[in-house]
Amino acid sequence: MARFALRSTLLWQHDRILSRKPSSSLFAALALGASIGLLLPALIVGGLFIGLRESKVAEQSLQRDLDAKLDVLASSLPELLWNLDAVAAREVVSAIVKSPEVVRVSVSDASQGLPFIESHLPERRRGDTLTGERDILRGATRIGHIQIEIDDHLSKTAVLRQRWLYGATVGGQLLASLALVLWLLNSRLFRPLRELGGFANDLAEGRFSAKLDHKRQDEIGLLGGHLEHMRDALQQQFDAQRSLIERLRGMAETVPGVVYQLRLAVNGEFSFAYVSEAVREYFLLGSAELSRSATPWFERIHPEDRAAVRDSLLASARSLSPWQQEFRTPQADGSERWLYGNAIAQREADGSVLWHGFLTDISRQRRDALELERYRHHLEELVEARTAELADATEAAQAASLAKSAFLANMSHEIRTPMNAIIGLTYLAQSDTIEPEQQQRLQKVANAAEHLLSVINNVLDFSKIEAGKVGLEQRDFTVDQVLDNIANMTTQAAAAKRLRVETDIAPDLRGRTFIGDPQRISEVLLNFAGNAVKFTEHGFVRLAVRQDERQPQAGLALRFEVQDSGIGIASEAQARLFRDFEQADSSTTRRYGGTGLGLAICRRLAELMGGRVGVESVLGQGSTFWFTLDVQAAAHAPAVAVAPPRHHSARERLAELAKSEPRRILLAEDNPVNQEVAVALIGSAGLGVDVAADGQQAVDMVQAGDYALVLMDVQMPVMDGLDATRAIRRLPSGSKLPILAMTANAFDEERQRCLDAGMDDHVAKPVVAEQLFTTLHDWLSGTRTTGRG
Repeated sequence: MARFALRSTLLWQHDRILSRKPSSSLFAALALGASIGLLLPALIVGGLFIGLRESKVAEQSLQRDLDAKLDVLASSLPELLWNLDAVAAREVVSAIVKSPEVVRVSVSDASQGLPFIESHLPERRRGDTLTGERDILRGATRIGHIQIEIDDHLSKTAVLRQRWLYGATVGGQLLASLALVLWLLNSRLFRPLRELGGFANDLAEGRFSAKLDHKRQDEIGLLGGHLEHMRDALQQQFDAQRSLIERLRGMAETVPGVVYQLRLAVNGEFSFAYVSEAVREYFLLGSAELSRSATPWFERIHPEDRAAVRDSLLASARSLSPWQQEFRTPQADGSERWLYGNAIAQREADGSVLWHGFLTDISRQRRDALELERYRHHLEELVEARTAELADATEAAQAASLAKSAFLANMSHEIRTPMNAIIGLTYLAQSDTIEPEQQQRLQKVANAAEHLLSVINNVLDFSKIEAGKVGLEQRDFTVDQVLDNIANMTTQAAAAKRLRVETDIAPDLRGRTFIGDPQRISEVLLNFAGNAVKFTEHGFVRLAVRQDERQPQAGLALRFEVQDSGIGIASEAQARLFRDFEQADSSTTRRYGGTGLGLAICRRLAELMGGRVGVESVLGQGSTFWFTLDVQAAAHAPAVAVAPPRHHSARERLAELAKSEPRRILLAEDNPVNQEVAVALIGSAGLGVDVAADGQQAVDMVQAGDYALVLMDVQMPVMDGLDATRAIRRLPSGSKLPILAMTANAFDEERQRCLDAGMDDHVAKPVVAEQLFTTLHDWLSGTRTTGRG
């Protein structure tokens, strides 16, 4: 088309040049003679030849082009039609429709018998049409049909152009032949004309770099000068048009949606100065229809959004602000498409406003946002329901936990109260009996009671650990005190079997104060020491502590060990010793008894303190049970004086203290049997004891008398031990008075309640005589003092 336009321009310029100069007789004669004698016959013959041959060639070329387009659609559409992907199929059809000779493309769905995609451009129908059809196959199955109509106007135009070109070529050849005859005229006219023709042909082909060598001043020279000027002008116009076309093509290919220029005239009418062809997909309107008026476009907008779109455009026009608007447009299938309009407003010289912008399909984003909103509401409802269920479950679990705790506390109290009488009275009977046979029987009773108490303690401790109710204290202690207390508590049992109890403390740890939980450490060591005494028939039990080889990031790593010379443990049994309900083997269970919980509790307590447990043993050569933990050194803690080795029992030391310094103790206890046991035990050490049957009596007796220490039961009539302790602390003589709780409740919560009420220490029932004597000795001798007052 560009070549045709350039050729037409050149001919028009040539006619203008010739019309300005008078024609000479030679030019007129030659022109008339050549036209009549040579050119007309040549053109007639050439036209007939081109018409007969090139028409058939053009028809064949048009048919091949039609077959190629059918092949493209037949290979591209099967999967899209099968998946009903109308968007992608429409893009494929749009690529075919870009060919200017395509008038109509129809793709039908064989399963429904309806058109799947229809693209009809009737404005391209300017001549005869050539129709092609092709089935759409998926495998061997026919799933659709394609029909394409192509107009032959462009093909005929090309044939006509070929006729003229052929005629010109033949005429040139005839003129060249005539030049052989007219040698003189050839040198003056025909040769320059051929040069001008070649130059014009170069321009028609777009070769603007062609040069024209002309020195003549006649009409041919002037024509060459005008052609050179036209060449320069055409080159500038072609460069500008090419640049503009490239920019428009790049914008149309990269910008999604509809690109447009919308104009608001001074009379208030809207029209599109430009709109891309994509508008047909969105609004089923052509660009030519919208160039006259934008009213059809407004009519395609959803009725509920139409006023908002118009008002927002008018507001943008008044302030020349960017226009941004979301609106809907109904589709042929009844659905709605959400569009987003964005444009920049610009005022023109005539007072109109021109928007440059684009329309984008945001239907998917709107659907996703709506789906997310629905999901958010559903999630909120689900969270509320799950929260309510969790609250109910938590409340039920808390109620169950409280019920379990209350049951365990009651069971502990109900079991330990009679056990206190059994163990205490057995101890007293052993102290008063000198007959060997009675001593043996009483020892069996004591052993059975202590075994039962151990079972009860293990079960309760295990249940507390399982429930996560075991807390850790962080207070000052020394390893000297811990090991000395364990040695004292195991001395009696070891002496009965003629075993030596030894302590081995590393020199660098003696007298040093650490921060940790000495009660839990003592529980682990007492279990290890008790097992060592139980499984050792002769020899020794050694309690040791030293620094562990492992170096923690902060603090100090301690390693406690309990070594014995007992029966030892087979290597295959050592791996399961610290598991729940496990022992070395069945024969050990039958001979020595036990629940298999003691070492499991030790493992869990050690892990709770951040340490580990283990055993080293050789069968028949004894065992060493150990555990490690990390402790912190007490800041600015004074060194604790190391207690001298104790060569006497706790009762003997307490008796010596009572003999040198006579003291009286107040016992607040409502149970007569427990009164008898406690009075007898304390009296056996040489201490005087007064008894109060309830808390109120205890308060009155403290107010009236002078006591060195109070042993306070918790559950008593009239006033319980907690209220009695608070009342005593309010007395002038009760602020510094040591008050020790005596309770059958073995839980830490009960012990903490006693401490919070103002008590200083805790003695658990059933009372272990040596432990009671040790505790009384520490408080009465001043080794331990209350921090009150």
